[in-house]
Amino acid sequence: MTAIDDAIAIVSSAGLSIDKVYGNNLPQEVADSLDKTVVLVTDAGNSPDGYGNGDFWRLYQEVEVQIWYSQEFGGDPETLEVALMKAFVHAGWQVAAVRQRTLDPDTQQLMNTFYFSRKKNIGGN
Repeated sequence: MTAIDDAIAIVSSAGLSIDKVYGNNLPQEVADSLDKTVVLVTDAGNSPDGYGNGDFWRLYQEVEVQIWYSQEFGGDPETLEVALMKAFVHAGWQVAAVRQRTLDPDTQQLMNTFYFSRKKNIGGN
């Protein structure tokens, strides 16, 4: 499985107050919608790691996870975000970076961006 597939599975099974999780891109109708809390997972890095005997046996992978909160989101964003980070950590990933929440001045939609990384053994040598 790709890092995106694995990350989507983590978000989907975490029991978060999210309406839908997407990989790679958002359909236009979702991007224009303000009444759903959605997550987009994209690749942020995928490089060889763990060298030996003229080969590599591991990939360093990083994904970007963006959350767009519904205008009617009734929960606490911090609670959702902490649960998201814990879901990734418990699945063997690291929290690489967390950006600050921003509010779109036109739509009043809150959003946040996270980066999660892992080292995935792929064999070799």
